[in-house]
Amino acid sequence: MKPAHKAYLIIPKLIEQPTWGGNYILSLKKLLSINNLRNKKIGQSYELFGQSKLHLTLHDSTNTSFLPEFGFADKPDISAESKQYKEGVDSITLENLVKENPSAVLGKDVLEKFGKMPLLIKINQAFGNSFQLHIKPGVSHPHWKSKPESWYYLEDGLITFGIKKNCNLEAYKKACFAIDDYMKYLSNKVMNKSLALEDAKKEAKKYIENSNPWQFINVHEVKKFDLIDLSIGGLHHSWEENKQKFPQGNVVYEVQQDVMDPVSTIRSFDQGKIKDDGSIRKIAIEDYFKLLDTDPTHNNLDNMRQSRKGTRLLTTDYYCLDILEVQDVMTYQTENSFNHLFVREGCVEIKTEENTLKLSSGHSCFLPQQVGSYIIKAVTPSIVLKTFIE
Repeated sequence: MKPAHKAYLIIPKLIEQPTWGGNYILSLKKLLSINNLRNKKIGQSYELFGQSKLHLTLHDSTNTSFLPEFGFADKPDISAESKQYKEGVDSITLENLVKENPSAVLGKDVLEKFGKMPLLIKINQAFGNSFQLHIKPGVSHPHWKSKPESWYYLEDGLITFGIKKNCNLEAYKKACFAIDDYMKYLSNKVMNKSLALEDAKKEAKKYIENSNPWQFINVHEVKKFDLIDLSIGGLHHSWEENKQKFPQGNVVYEVQQDVMDPVSTIRSFDQGKIKDDGSIRKIAIEDYFKLLDTDPTHNNLDNMRQSRKGTRLLTTDYYCLDILEVQDVMTYQTENSFNHLFVREGCVEIKTEENTLKLSSGHSCFLPQQVGSYIIKAVTPSIVLKTFIE
């Protein structure tokens, strides 16, 4: 199959997270009315990645036959019960489309720089996650790989970002090791049946509250539509939890390079989480502190919060993000890169040389670089996020 001069509906891959997911993503995509979906807690929706499935026959995201698939965060597999699209008949993976003509799909410059689809775009609904960072791009390490990423908040949220000015790094490091040692102690007791899981969680909570690792880092409330750029790497960050003030958790449209979590996320503290079997996550405290960017300028959130300039929200070496306010009919160009379009709100028609596609809120489409000129027409007044590479 040769890549066409057309727009493709992207079949979203949803990730269930029973402990910290919610219904925001299903609501955004207008999927809550579907019986077998409404009670699922969704933590992530993969809107673009190397294994994204592109629909070959449907051209309307509001069509009741257009359904998501369910999968897993760190592997391309789709759960058996949600497999409904036949490869080459109903859908084609982006990887297979790229193989047909890599430069026509990705763009010559993108292909030369990255050699494949380099991006992962997700919608997240999440509560607290670990204190973490990603290694700086260009820094060589035998295990860790860089993962530039940026957050566009769809609702108000709560984060940590950067270490405090004049932070006592030795005390911070000592606190992280002490918490990790205590978590290992509790984990062993649960696994050898000498301590109940719920009691261990209570003990962990009490110990962590007394240790207070948040004293070393900056805690911030962020506003709806804030854009925070972490692409320089080395920056401490986490999503935090306050269910009274932020009952939906952190709802984030996240653009990043597609790098697997086990080789990119360097953790110093895992919020006291214990799995049902009593095990805990292995973290990399020494590496976190070795690779931490302590430059006060970079640890100031105001310096990493991006301001809109015209239609441009964000420019990095790895991806760019534009915001398109579509009231009527507008013409755009793919320029030198594929384009990814996500409808934040509203509904639009996207017209290319070969097809017209209807895209509603919460859904995405993919335009190969060779499409060139395309038209976006508002079905209702709409906001569209456009991701590409310069």
